[in-house]
Amino acid sequence: MTSVNLVYRPSTKKGRHPGSLSLRVIHRRRNKTVTLPDCHVFCEEWDKERQRIIYPRHDPDRMAYLEEVESRLKNAVDFLAGFISELEKKGRYTVEEVLALFREKKDENKLSGYTERLARELERHGQYRTARAYRTVTRGIVRFNKGEDIPLQHINACLIKDFEVFLRDNGRSPNTISYYMRNLRAIYNKAVSERRILHRTDGKPFAGVYTGVTKTMKRALTLDEIRALHDFDIPALLKEKNPFTGEYEALKSLYDAQRYFAFCFNARGMCFIDLAYLQKNNIRGGILRYVRKKTGQQIEVKLTTEMNDIISSFSDETAETPYVFPIIRDMEKNLRLQYENGLRTQNIRLKKLAALAGIKKPLSTHWARHSWANIGKQENIPLRVISECLGHTSERTTLIYLDQLDNSLLDAANERVTAAILRPVMAGSEAAAGVSPG
Repeated sequence: MTSVNLVYRPSTKKGRHPGSLSLRVIHRRRNKTVTLPDCHVFCEEWDKERQRIIYPRHDPDRMAYLEEVESRLKNAVDFLAGFISELEKKGRYTVEEVLALFREKKDENKLSGYTERLARELERHGQYRTARAYRTVTRGIVRFNKGEDIPLQHINACLIKDFEVFLRDNGRSPNTISYYMRNLRAIYNKAVSERRILHRTDGKPFAGVYTGVTKTMKRALTLDEIRALHDFDIPALLKEKNPFTGEYEALKSLYDAQRYFAFCFNARGMCFIDLAYLQKNNIRGGILRYVRKKTGQQIEVKLTTEMNDIISSFSDETAETPYVFPIIRDMEKNLRLQYENGLRTQNIRLKKLAALAGIKKPLSTHWARHSWANIGKQENIPLRVISECLGHTSERTTLIYLDQLDNSLLDAANERVTAAILRPVMAGSEAAAGVSPG
């Protein structure tokens, strides 16, 4: 039989200071005690016999704080009881095992531990991008804190503002800073909802930081740039190289990147993640059918001659796998990790490829999608059709992808308007009114 008690320990500091509350676990005549973080009460606020909080009558702020402490105490006791119940089902256990499990939970009262728990939960539900964002932001704020983890309770307006300044001083763009702040706010709000962050008086700690989105350059290639990328003849260059050299292998890897990008573009701006997970059974009767990883929407695309040629060019490398492209190669290893490695590699290669093709833009995988949308607009394809081709559920989403009109078109429109002022008119007011003199 295991028992759990709350123990009050008065402060050893001089003057009036609150004491701390601990959990004492007793099992097989052995007991262990663990101090609960951020559970500090004065002696007169604790009922030792009933093991409960005594609330002051005329101090609303203190009452609010003690309510949070009481909630935390209940959560800790209930959580520990749950561990004990699970251990009893397994048979014999020690008091050390109970406390080890509790300390694991205790680590979640710090940002890194708590974030990792959230990230694992997100991954179990397939939300890998959000999980990665949470981990990225957490690493950033720990780096800002000189490598030290941060207790959730210490996340306040002052720390958040200092973190924002740190990011700005280190050359982060407004949108990157906003990315960090939005995700940190999401983590913070979850911690508050789970009562891991106690009541505080600093209001909304994110009120003074930037969490918007600044308009940036659209990630789209022009029609001429797409042609330059398409016409860059890597196979001809490979014929001139020794196949047993590193130079040949480097050029071959760029050829892979070129074909991946071309396939995504031809497949109506397919996302790279969908390309990586594309399987051979997704292709039947000349039709490519797949479900978008991001939205879950079913997409159907008729294979073009170029798409078929690209698929065939990788057939030897994918003979032993169910996948169309050799991005995910080993079914026994983590598929997500293979995709992420492939994504990083593809983005590195695309920038090198763009430079060789004379394109002065930071090319990445998502440019295929934006480029397809913008060239579609230039070809006067209706917005509704472009939206449907991209698999968007709303035309508003499509508009985000579409670049502003080319400046040359705007300049031409301005010339027409200004030229209208200088256009000669018929003599006389009658002529201006359309009446012939007579």
